[in-house]
Amino acid sequence: MARVGLEALTAGPASWRRRVVAGLALALAAGCGAPAAERSVVIAVSSDVGILLPAAELTTLDAAIGNLLYLGLNSARWNDGAIEYRADEMSLADSWTPESDSTVLVYHLKPDAVWSDGVPITARDVVFSYELIRAPGVASRYASFWAELDSVVARGQHDVAFHFRRPHPRMLLHSGLSIMPAHIFEGTPANTDALAGHRSLSAPDARPVVSGPFLVRERRPGERLVLEPNRRSVAGRPWLERVVFRVQPDPATRVIALESGRVDVIDPVPLARAGELAAAPDIRVETTGLRYYEYIAWNGRRFAPFREPTVRRALSLAIDRPGVLAGLGIEEFASPAAGPATPLFPELIDPAVRPDPFLPDSARALLRAAGWRDSDGDDVLDRDGVPFQFVLVTQADNERRRAAAEIIQAQLAAIGVATRLRALERNALLDLVYNRKDFEAALVGWGVTLEPDYLADQFWPADAQYNITGYRSVALDSLVPRARSARTDEEARPRWRAVGVQIARDRPYAFLWFYTEAVALRERVQNVRIDVYGVYQNLHRWRLEPAAPATTSRQTTGDGER
Repeated sequence: MARVGLEALTAGPASWRRRVVAGLALALAAGCGAPAAERSVVIAVSSDVGILLPAAELTTLDAAIGNLLYLGLNSARWNDGAIEYRADEMSLADSWTPESDSTVLVYHLKPDAVWSDGVPITARDVVFSYELIRAPGVASRYASFWAELDSVVARGQHDVAFHFRRPHPRMLLHSGLSIMPAHIFEGTPANTDALAGHRSLSAPDARPVVSGPFLVRERRPGERLVLEPNRRSVAGRPWLERVVFRVQPDPATRVIALESGRVDVIDPVPLARAGELAAAPDIRVETTGLRYYEYIAWNGRRFAPFREPTVRRALSLAIDRPGVLAGLGIEEFASPAAGPATPLFPELIDPAVRPDPFLPDSARALLRAAGWRDSDGDDVLDRDGVPFQFVLVTQADNERRRAAAEIIQAQLAAIGVATRLRALERNALLDLVYNRKDFEAALVGWGVTLEPDYLADQFWPADAQYNITGYRSVALDSLVPRARSARTDEEARPRWRAVGVQIARDRPYAFLWFYTEAVALRERVQNVRIDVYGVYQNLHRWRLEPAAPATTSRQTTGDGER
């Protein structure tokens, strides 16, 4: 059983360290002797994957599965509190070298790398992929990689040069995008709808052309995604012959499926039930670390009072964060947030900036000073004849967020602020919040990039794709470029800390809490690496021990997916 709880989660790195590991690692041997039926794993997930294309991915699950299908030039892992960039079986390049004044990074592609359709992978694919992510119609989460990039240039078939505007600490991150096949998508309009509608991704029998250790065998949207080995991948052949991601939004159903043996993994575990599952003799629970946070985004473009810093501060003071966590039963797995800087990087956190305390009387006083009164005795504040009421949207298939929204609704009502809750299916919510930005307030979550740049990408500039509230700060207009201009981590660290402090003070969101995701696995699932870098990072190396003889209480008829 894995140790769970905050004591196992809050240790962060003393500094950012970059260790580039040159030497190639050998791909894991496929093993022998086990029939294909015994090499199948079923994973129950809470929501479906989106577009199976790195340029258009949005969610953590999109990225995790995308990394299994599409390799990047380098690979990365979390090692001793830092990102370690590598050339190994999960990278398309076998090495890279700096040139000039360290503003040029040249990758040398593996000459035997091919796509799953047999077409060679070349520098042309790399150039195409980087041009695609900066197309405005794609609105890629990776478009910010171009902030310090000047050009990406093919040098023959197997060398590609990244020309940066200056040396900076995240050159390996920004050159590590998962690469997409140019021969498949060239000629397709560079917008999300056209890419999603491409036959290789959308047809009933779609088999995306990929480079990673797995390829798609079957996809039934809203039901399941089935992967099988990509025998042409330079990553080598996985031990598993079949991986089924089954969509099961209801958390109780996921738990029952795991306990009965119908699935091998559930991701995520309802945090309130993690301790119970960890106590089971044939189940273990592993956690990812405090990489994720939940927040309420105040969209001043749709609800004018949210434009006022005093109002945003008052609303934050009305929320009892420890009380909500206790009410949800997840205080072991979450920590109140003071701002957007994750506890994984304590050097980004100013100790003087603390989570907003629960001070409802102070919240009422701030709103009163801002002109809000209950002039008609209906227990709802109003100003200039307009009541203080808004719609708070959240995710329908996320039980924790729905419950948190209900608790916070009651806490805001206690200071005279009325909210109407609206729960939406995940994809509809993502479209409303991140694409259309047509909401008043949203209780949603974010998984931070394991580099400090995320402090800018989500909050700056005002028209950035993921600045969902339109938050604008004159201070950030100088702080962010200064942080990005740092040549070393040591120089960047205090600058990014200043960015985080400014965002925390401005409160474009009510920062609620950082939390870990928990994953439950049957003990027979072995050789698994789960940490802040993800759950499926080494899925190609997972193995299954022989199943123990079934007992009467555990016996099942199966579901046909093994």
